[in-house]
Amino acid sequence: MDKMVDAKMDQLKAALNQSVSMIVNSYENMPWDNKEFYANYIAQTFYYVRHSTRMLATSAGRLSYEQQQNLHLRFLKHLGEEAGHEKLAINDLKALGYTLNDFKELNATRCFYEPQYFKIEHKDPLAIMGYILYLEVLAQNICPPLSKKLTALYGKKTATFLIVHGEEDPHHVEEAQKMLATLPPEALAIITENLEQSSFAFNLMMKEISDSVQLAKWKKAA
Repeated sequence: MDKMVDAKMDQLKAALNQSVSMIVNSYENMPWDNKEFYANYIAQTFYYVRHSTRMLATSAGRLSYEQQQNLHLRFLKHLGEEAGHEKLAINDLKALGYTLNDFKELNATRCFYEPQYFKIEHKDPLAIMGYILYLEVLAQNICPPLSKKLTALYGKKTATFLIVHGEEDPHHVEEAQKMLATLPPEALAIITENLEQSSFAFNLMMKEISDSVQLAKWKKAA
């Protein structure tokens, strides 16, 4: 069993490294100096982050007392740590001079987070770890340099979401990796699948944000 767990952990780590490396490289070429692009990014961040505590609560409630109580308690702890983070995005948006009414929730944003509810309820409550791990390792890699760039462009009050997650998520990643090492191979396979799907959907969201800015430019020029 240990060899199977080790093999599944290796597959998960490989998928994680590939997924995060792909988006980190593309982040450097995104138009962060376009304020509307960044504001839309923050708005879409709000739309999916407001579900974080709800998804964790849904998952925690489906973990058994007999075999998974430690995981249940870990999810509740994480839930508390994530509470209110969507307000950071709203405040950043306000500091940029926008409100949520300026940006509708994109189709790709819904495609990013909505499947998590299905996976939790119909596949495995632990599937959510693929989504969480992807976002937290991504934040670990992109938040420090990106928040520095955006602070220089628009001021510190416009990047509080990124600053906070750049500081907190390395600790979350370390805890998540310890937890994953205790899981059976079947759960690790589902988590890896969700990580790869979440990466794919997140990339689609970033593309739709970029496309919506280009469309707005085209309409103004027409």
